[in-house]
Amino acid sequence: MQLAGANVATKEEVSAGVTVEGLTVKFRGTPLIEGISTFFEPNKVTAIVGPTGCGKTTLLRSINRMHDHVTGMQVSGSVVVEGVNVYGPDVNVREVRRRVGMLFQRPNPFPRSIAENVGLAPRAHGLANRSTVREVVRENLEMVGLWDAVSNRLHGSPFGLSGGQQQLLCLARTLALSPDVILLDEPTSALDPDTTDHIESLMKTLSEHMTVLIVTHNLAQASRISDNVLFLMKGGVVEATSARTFFHDPADERSRAYVSGRIG
Repeated sequence: MQLAGANVATKEEVSAGVTVEGLTVKFRGTPLIEGISTFFEPNKVTAIVGPTGCGKTTLLRSINRMHDHVTGMQVSGSVVVEGVNVYGPDVNVREVRRRVGMLFQRPNPFPRSIAENVGLAPRAHGLANRSTVREVVRENLEMVGLWDAVSNRLHGSPFGLSGGQQQLLCLARTLALSPDVILLDEPTSALDPDTTDHIESLMKTLSEHMTVLIVTHNLAQASRISDNVLFLMKGGVVEATSARTFFHDPADERSRAYVSGRIG
Protein backbone atom coordinates (compact mmCIF):
# COMPACT_ATOMS: atom_id res chain seq x y z
CA MET A 1 0.00 0.00 0.00
CA GLN A 2 1.22 3.48 -0.80
CA LEU A 3 -0.71 6.51 0.35
CA ALA A 4 -0.69 9.56 -1.88
CA GLY A 5 1.38 12.39 -0.46
CA ALA A 6 2.80 10.25 2.34
CA ASN A 7 6.36 9.83 3.54
CA VAL A 8 6.90 6.20 2.56
CA ALA A 9 9.40 4.05 4.40
CA THR A 10 12.26 2.34 2.59
CA LYS A 11 11.67 -1.16 1.28
CA GLU A 12 13.55 -2.69 4.20
CA GLU A 13 11.33 -0.89 6.70
CA VAL A 14 8.01 -1.76 5.11
CA SER A 15 6.06 -4.53 6.81
CA ALA A 16 2.53 -5.70 6.12
CA GLY A 17 -0.15 -5.58 8.76
CA VAL A 18 -0.67 -2.79 11.27
CA THR A 19 1.94 -1.65 13.80
CA VAL A 20 0.84 0.55 16.70
CA GLU A 21 3.56 2.30 18.72
CA GLY A 22 3.02 4.35 21.87
CA LEU A 23 -0.55 5.24 20.90
CA THR A 24 -2.30 7.51 23.38
CA VAL A 25 -5.74 9.00 22.85
CA LYS A 26 -7.11 11.61 25.24
CA PHE A 27 -10.49 13.28 25.37
CA ARG A 28 -10.27 16.74 26.91
CA GLY A 29 -7.12 15.67 28.71
CA THR A 30 -8.43 12.35 30.05
CA PRO A 31 -6.67 9.28 28.61
CA LEU A 32 -8.94 6.78 26.88
CA ILE A 33 -6.05 4.57 25.82
CA GLU A 34 -2.46 5.18 26.87
CA GLY A 35 0.86 4.03 25.45
CA ILE A 36 -0.51 1.11 23.43
CA SER A 37 2.05 -0.75 21.34
CA THR A 38 1.05 -3.85 19.41
CA PHE A 39 1.23 -5.52 16.00
CA PHE A 40 -1.73 -6.84 14.01
CA GLU A 41 -0.66 -9.64 11.70
CA PRO A 42 -1.55 -9.38 8.01
CA ASN A 43 -4.10 -11.79 6.56
CA LYS A 44 -5.39 -12.71 10.00
CA VAL A 45 -8.53 -11.97 12.01
CA THR A 46 -7.65 -10.28 15.30
CA ALA A 47 -10.36 -9.88 17.92
CA ILE A 48 -9.98 -6.88 20.22
CA VAL A 49 -11.68 -7.76 23.51
CA GLY A 50 -11.99 -6.43 27.03
CA PRO A 51 -14.46 -4.99 29.53
CA THR A 52 -16.74 -2.10 28.64
CA GLY A 53 -14.82 1.17 28.62
CA CYS A 54 -11.37 -0.39 28.22
CA GLY A 55 -10.63 1.44 24.96
CA LYS A 56 -11.46 -1.14 22.28
CA THR A 57 -13.43 1.15 20.00
CA THR A 58 -11.11 4.08 20.69
CA LEU A 59 -8.18 1.99 19.46
CA LEU A 60 -10.08 0.75 16.41
CA ARG A 61 -11.18 4.23 15.37
CA SER A 62 -7.63 5.53 15.79
CA ILE A 63 -6.35 3.23 13.06
CA ASN A 64 -8.12 5.14 10.29
CA ARG A 65 -8.22 8.53 12.03
CA MET A 66 -11.91 8.59 12.81
CA HIS A 67 -11.17 10.85 15.78
CA ASP A 68 -9.94 13.70 13.60
CA HIS A 69 -13.16 15.67 13.74
CA VAL A 70 -14.05 15.02 17.38
CA THR A 71 -13.58 18.21 19.36
CA GLY A 72 -11.35 17.68 22.37
CA MET A 73 -9.73 14.48 21.09
CA GLN A 74 -5.93 14.32 21.11
CA VAL A 75 -3.90 11.51 19.53
CA SER A 76 -0.17 10.86 19.89
CA GLY A 77 2.02 7.94 18.84
CA SER A 78 2.00 6.17 15.51
CA VAL A 79 -0.09 3.72 13.52
CA VAL A 80 1.87 2.24 10.63
CA VAL A 81 0.00 0.46 7.84
CA GLU A 82 2.34 -1.24 5.37
CA GLY A 83 5.17 1.14 6.08
CA VAL A 84 3.16 4.36 6.24
CA ASN A 85 2.44 6.21 9.48
CA VAL A 86 -1.17 7.26 9.03
CA TYR A 87 -0.53 10.15 11.45
CA GLY A 88 2.42 11.39 9.40
CA PRO A 89 2.31 15.11 8.52
CA ASP A 90 1.92 14.64 4.77
CA VAL A 91 -0.52 11.73 4.73
CA ASN A 92 -3.65 11.98 2.59
CA VAL A 93 -6.34 11.13 5.15
CA ARG A 94 -8.94 10.46 2.45
CA GLU A 95 -6.65 7.81 1.05
CA VAL A 96 -6.05 6.35 4.51
CA ARG A 97 -9.77 5.81 4.90
CA ARG A 98 -9.99 4.17 1.49
CA ARG A 99 -7.23 1.73 2.37
CA VAL A 100 -8.45 1.17 5.94
CA GLY A 101 -12.18 0.55 5.72
CA MET A 102 -14.59 0.46 8.64
CA LEU A 103 -17.91 -1.21 9.41
CA PHE A 104 -19.81 0.19 12.39
CA GLN A 105 -22.04 -1.42 15.00
CA ARG A 106 -25.22 -0.07 13.41
CA PRO A 107 -25.75 -0.08 9.64
CA ASN A 108 -25.47 3.41 8.17
CA PRO A 109 -26.50 3.35 4.49
CA PHE A 110 -26.23 6.59 2.58
CA PRO A 111 -29.55 8.24 1.58
CA ARG A 112 -28.92 7.26 -2.02
CA SER A 113 -29.95 4.22 -4.07
CA ILE A 114 -28.64 0.73 -3.25
CA ALA A 115 -26.42 0.83 -6.34
CA GLU A 116 -25.07 4.28 -5.50
CA ASN A 117 -24.21 3.18 -1.97
CA VAL A 118 -21.73 0.71 -3.46
CA GLY A 119 -20.70 2.47 -6.65
CA LEU A 120 -20.26 6.15 -5.82
CA ALA A 121 -17.05 5.89 -3.79
CA PRO A 122 -15.14 3.70 -6.29
CA ARG A 123 -15.94 6.25 -8.99
CA ALA A 124 -14.89 9.15 -6.78
CA HIS A 125 -11.57 7.44 -6.03
CA GLY A 126 -10.92 6.53 -9.66
CA LEU A 127 -11.36 2.80 -9.08
CA ALA A 128 -14.28 2.57 -11.50
CA ASN A 129 -15.77 4.62 -14.32
CA ARG A 130 -19.19 4.89 -15.91
CA SER A 131 -18.67 1.71 -17.95
CA THR A 132 -17.26 -0.44 -15.14
CA VAL A 133 -19.13 0.73 -12.05
CA ARG A 134 -22.10 -1.60 -12.64
CA GLU A 135 -19.76 -4.58 -12.52
CA VAL A 136 -18.14 -3.26 -9.33
CA VAL A 137 -21.58 -2.96 -7.74
CA ARG A 138 -22.54 -6.47 -8.76
CA GLU A 139 -19.25 -8.07 -7.71
CA ASN A 140 -19.37 -6.59 -4.22
CA LEU A 141 -23.04 -7.29 -3.65
CA GLU A 142 -22.39 -10.87 -4.74
CA MET A 143 -19.37 -11.06 -2.43
CA VAL A 144 -21.49 -10.29 0.62
CA GLY A 145 -24.38 -12.48 -0.55
CA LEU A 146 -26.84 -9.64 -1.18
CA TRP A 147 -27.11 -9.60 -4.97
CA ASP A 148 -30.05 -11.99 -5.33
CA ALA A 149 -32.10 -10.02 -2.80
CA VAL A 150 -31.55 -6.59 -4.37
CA SER A 151 -30.73 -7.13 -8.06
CA ASN A 152 -34.23 -6.10 -9.13
CA ARG A 153 -34.28 -2.93 -7.01
CA LEU A 154 -30.80 -1.48 -7.33
CA HIS A 155 -32.22 2.00 -7.87
CA GLY A 156 -34.45 1.80 -4.82
CA SER A 157 -33.83 3.04 -1.30
CA PRO A 158 -31.62 0.98 1.03
CA PHE A 159 -33.92 1.84 3.92
CA GLY A 160 -36.44 -0.72 2.72
CA LEU A 161 -33.94 -3.48 3.47
CA SER A 162 -33.84 -5.38 6.76
CA GLY A 163 -31.24 -4.41 9.34
CA GLY A 164 -29.08 -7.37 8.41
CA GLN A 165 -29.32 -6.56 4.71
CA GLN A 166 -28.40 -2.94 5.41
CA GLN A 167 -25.29 -4.11 7.27
CA LEU A 168 -24.33 -6.34 4.35
CA LEU A 169 -24.83 -3.38 2.02
CA CYS A 170 -22.51 -1.27 4.18
CA LEU A 171 -19.95 -4.08 4.08
CA ALA A 172 -20.21 -4.22 0.27
CA ARG A 173 -19.73 -0.44 0.18
CA THR A 174 -16.55 -0.78 2.26
CA LEU A 175 -15.18 -3.65 0.19
CA ALA A 176 -15.82 -1.79 -3.08
CA LEU A 177 -12.82 0.41 -2.23
CA SER A 178 -10.49 -2.62 -2.08
CA PRO A 179 -9.11 -1.91 1.41
CA ASP A 180 -5.95 -3.50 2.79
CA VAL A 181 -7.36 -3.42 6.33
CA ILE A 182 -10.95 -3.66 7.49
CA LEU A 183 -12.08 -2.54 10.95
CA LEU A 184 -15.31 -3.93 12.38
CA ASP A 185 -16.86 -2.47 15.52
CA GLU A 186 -19.37 -4.96 16.99
CA PRO A 187 -20.71 -5.54 13.45
CA THR A 188 -23.16 -8.31 14.39
CA SER A 189 -24.39 -7.18 17.81
CA ALA A 190 -27.81 -6.12 16.48
CA LEU A 191 -28.22 -8.87 13.86
CA ASP A 192 -30.09 -12.15 13.70
CA PRO A 193 -28.14 -15.44 14.05
CA ASP A 194 -28.21 -16.28 10.33
CA THR A 195 -26.80 -12.91 9.26
CA THR A 196 -24.25 -13.12 12.09
CA ASP A 197 -23.09 -16.52 10.85
CA HIS A 198 -22.85 -15.15 7.31
CA ILE A 199 -20.74 -12.14 8.33
CA GLU A 200 -18.48 -14.31 10.49
CA SER A 201 -17.87 -16.59 7.52
CA LEU A 202 -17.15 -13.58 5.33
CA MET A 203 -14.54 -12.32 7.81
CA LYS A 204 -12.59 -15.54 7.52
CA THR A 205 -12.75 -15.35 3.72
CA LEU A 206 -11.73 -11.68 3.67
CA SER A 207 -8.70 -12.38 5.87
CA GLU A 208 -7.21 -14.38 3.01
CA HIS A 209 -6.35 -11.08 1.31
CA MET A 210 -6.65 -8.35 3.95
CA THR A 211 -6.05 -7.68 7.63
CA VAL A 212 -9.27 -7.96 9.67
CA LEU A 213 -9.68 -6.34 13.10
CA ILE A 214 -12.92 -6.82 15.02
CA VAL A 215 -14.05 -5.35 18.32
CA THR A 216 -16.45 -7.74 20.04
CA HIS A 217 -17.91 -8.28 23.50
CA ASN A 218 -18.91 -11.80 22.44
CA LEU A 219 -16.14 -14.16 23.55
CA ALA A 220 -17.80 -17.10 21.80
CA GLN A 221 -17.65 -15.13 18.57
CA ALA A 222 -14.02 -14.17 19.16
CA SER A 223 -13.17 -17.81 19.78
CA ARG A 224 -14.94 -18.91 16.59
CA ILE A 225 -13.49 -16.45 14.13
CA SER A 226 -10.20 -15.01 15.37
CA ASP A 227 -6.65 -16.09 14.72
CA ASN A 228 -5.29 -13.68 17.34
CA VAL A 229 -6.63 -11.78 20.34
CA LEU A 230 -5.71 -8.40 21.80
CA PHE A 231 -7.02 -8.06 25.36
CA LEU A 232 -7.34 -4.55 26.78
CA MET A 233 -8.12 -3.29 30.27
CA LYS A 234 -8.24 0.30 31.51
CA GLY A 235 -6.84 1.69 28.28
CA GLY A 236 -3.80 -0.57 28.05
CA VAL A 237 -2.74 -3.93 26.63
CA VAL A 238 -2.92 -6.89 28.99
CA GLU A 239 -2.18 -9.63 26.49
CA ALA A 240 -1.67 -10.03 22.75
CA THR A 241 -1.48 -13.63 21.65
CA SER A 242 -3.00 -16.33 19.47
CA ALA A 243 -6.67 -17.10 19.98
CA ARG A 244 -5.81 -20.66 20.95
CA THR A 245 -3.48 -19.46 23.69
CA PHE A 246 -5.83 -16.74 24.92
CA PHE A 247 -8.82 -19.04 25.30
CA HIS A 248 -6.99 -22.12 26.57
CA ASP A 249 -3.77 -21.04 28.29
CA PRO A 250 -3.56 -17.25 28.77
CA ALA A 251 -0.39 -15.95 30.42
CA ASP A 252 -1.98 -13.22 32.54
CA GLU A 253 -4.26 -13.85 35.50
CA ARG A 254 -6.51 -11.00 34.32
CA SER A 255 -6.95 -12.78 31.00
CA ARG A 256 -7.88 -15.98 32.81
CA ALA A 257 -10.40 -14.10 34.91
CA TYR A 258 -11.91 -12.44 31.83
CA VAL A 259 -12.20 -15.66 29.84
CA SER A 260 -13.79 -17.43 32.83
CA GLY A 261 -16.30 -14.61 33.32
CA ARG A 262 -14.97 -13.52 36.71
CA ILE A 263 -14.39 -10.03 35.30
CA GLY A 264 -16.05 -8.37 32.34
